[in-house]
Amino acid sequence: MSTPMSDLRSLPLNQFQRLRDSGTSLVPELEAARLNRQALCVAPQTQVVLAQTQPLMDTLDQIPQTSYTLYRHFMHTGDRAGYETPYFLKRARLAAASLRLFLGLETAYGAMLRDLVHDYVWAICEESTWVLPAHESVAIDLFAAETGFMLAETLCLLGPTLETEIRHRVRQEIEHRIFTPYLRLAPVFWWQKGHNNWNGVCNSAIAATFLLVEPEPGRRAHALELALAGLQVFLDTAFEADGSSTEGVAYWHYGLMNVVVLAEMLRACSGGTIDLLASTRMRQIAAYPAKLHLSGSSFASFSDCDETIHFHPGILTRLADRTGERSLLALLAPPAEPATDWRLPMMLRTLLWWDGRQPDAIPVEDAVLPAGGVARLVGCTPAGRPVVLAIKAGHNGENHNQNDVGSFLVHVGGETLLTDPGRGLYTREYFSDRRYENLFANSYGHSVPRINGQVQGTGRSFAGELFGIEQETGAKRAVVEFARAYPVTELTSARRELWLAIDGVQTGVVWLHDRFRFTGQPGVVEEALITWQEVEVAGETALIHGPRQTLRLVIESPAGVSFALERFEEQSRTNGKSAILKRLNIALPAAQDLQVRVRMEVVDSASAAPGV
Repeated sequence: MSTPMSDLRSLPLNQFQRLRDSGTSLVPELEAARLNRQALCVAPQTQVVLAQTQPLMDTLDQIPQTSYTLYRHFMHTGDRAGYETPYFLKRARLAAASLRLFLGLETAYGAMLRDLVHDYVWAICEESTWVLPAHESVAIDLFAAETGFMLAETLCLLGPTLETEIRHRVRQEIEHRIFTPYLRLAPVFWWQKGHNNWNGVCNSAIAATFLLVEPEPGRRAHALELALAGLQVFLDTAFEADGSSTEGVAYWHYGLMNVVVLAEMLRACSGGTIDLLASTRMRQIAAYPAKLHLSGSSFASFSDCDETIHFHPGILTRLADRTGERSLLALLAPPAEPATDWRLPMMLRTLLWWDGRQPDAIPVEDAVLPAGGVARLVGCTPAGRPVVLAIKAGHNGENHNQNDVGSFLVHVGGETLLTDPGRGLYTREYFSDRRYENLFANSYGHSVPRINGQVQGTGRSFAGELFGIEQETGAKRAVVEFARAYPVTELTSARRELWLAIDGVQTGVVWLHDRFRFTGQPGVVEEALITWQEVEVAGETALIHGPRQTLRLVIESPAGVSFALERFEEQSRTNGKSAILKRLNIALPAAQDLQVRVRMEVVDSASAAPGV
C-alpha cells in the first residue's frame, strides 16, 4: 500500500534506511533504455531534445569561464547576467554532451566527446562555489543544489564511461558542498521549511542526490527525513487551499520539477510503498496551471511570471499520470513548444517519460481560484475568436509579490491586448527594499488606478476580495473589491467589475466598470490600462493594435474625459524588455462617488480608426 504525502511524517526511520537495500533502480526507465539505446536514439522525443540542444554543441570545445571578476560584478553593479550566463551555459553544454555520449552519438567529436565531458565536469568541480553571487549569503542555494543533482545524474547516466578519478572528484565535491552542510545546517537554512519554490527545488534536488550517490544508509535516511519534512511544509504552505500558487505558473513549474523526479525515485526504490504524488492535495496543485491558461504557451502573467511559459513534457506527463489531472496534458498542445534548459535531469526525463506526441488543444473555460483570488472568464467574438479575461485580487505580500491587486488582462485570438506586465529584471535592487521603485513591481505599472495620488501599499494587509464569477442574461462578470489595497483612509470602497458579453449582438464585448466611494472631501482617481501593443488615442477612444487584431476602447462614462498615453521606454529597456510598456490614463473628475465605464471591442483593422 502506498503512503501519500500527507502521511510521510509518520514513516519510521528504518523505512528510509531500507530504501536501497533491494538494489531496485531509481530510474527504471533508464535501465530499460540502456538495453536498447538505438530505439531511444530514433524516438521522436529524443529527436526534439537533440534538435533543441544542437546549438550547444557547435562550440563545445570552448568551456565558458566563470571568473572572479564576473562573480564580483554582481556585488559592484547589481547585475546578475555577467556571471550567470557562462555559469548556466557551462551546465547546459555538459548536459547536451552527456546525453549524446550516452546515446553513442559521437559523430561530430568522436573520441573527444568523452574528454570534453570530463573537462566540463572538472571545470564545474573547480568552481570556487556553486552558489550564485546573488545568493552568496546561503551555503546552498537553488543552483548549488541542482548542480549537485546534475553531476550525480551524470555519474548515474554514464557510469564507467567516465574515468574513476572524475567520478571520485564529483563525489568529493558533492560531499563538501552539499551533503555535509545539509546534514549539519538544514534546520537553519531559511528555505528548508520555507513557503516558496526554494523549498521544493532545494530539498528535492538534495534528497535525489543522496539517493543517487550516498552509500551509507543512515546518512541517506537522515537526509530523506529532513527533505521530506521540508517538502511537507512546501506542499502545505507554498500553495493556497485551492492549489494555486501566488508565485505564478512559471514558479509552479520550477518549484515542482524536482519534486516529481524525487517522487518517482522514491516510488521506484520503495516498490510503490512511498508515493508522494498519490494524494488529493497533489491533484489539487496539479490542476492549477490549466486554470491560468490563455492559449498556446500564453498564461496569465501575474506576479513575477512571464506570459510565455514552456513546460518540460516529461514532468507534465508523469505528473498527469500519477495524479490523474489530465488538464496538464493540454498545456503541451500545439503551438506550445517543449521547454529546454540546462538541467540534465529534465532533459533525461523528457526522453524517458514523454512519447514525443502533443495532444489536441482543448478550449479553455471559466475558472475560479477563490483562495488564490484569481478568476478567468471565457467567451468569443462574433467571428469565433476566443476572448479570455483574467483578473486577480489577492494581497500585496505574496511570494514574488507585485503590488497588483485588481490587475486584469484581455487576451483575444491568441494575443494579449491588455496585459499584466510580469516580472522586472532580476537584479540586486529588485530583491531589496527598493523593489517597488521598479515599475514592474509597483502598481503604477499595472492596470489599476492611482487614488488620491497614491499607488497601492506593500504588505499582506493591502488586499482585495474576489467575489467570483456571476452570470446574468447575455453576460458574465467577475467582481473584485480592492479599496484595502490603498493607503487612503477616506476611500471606503473600490469595486471593480469586469463584464463579458456572451450572447446577442454584443457577443465578445468587454466592459470595465469601476466605482469608488469616499468620505469627507471628494476623491481623485486616475484610471490606468496597461499594454505592450501599439496604441492610438483620440479623445475618449483608443485603439490597441495587436499583430492580427485591434481592440477599440471607448470611455462610455463619465462624459467629457479622455485617454492620455504614457510610454515607459527607459523602464522597459532597463528591465530587458523587447517591447515598450504603455499606460493609458483616464483622469476622472473629483467626486465622493466616482464611476468609470470603458467598453472594449475587437474590430477589423480596416475600420479601426480613432473616433470610429
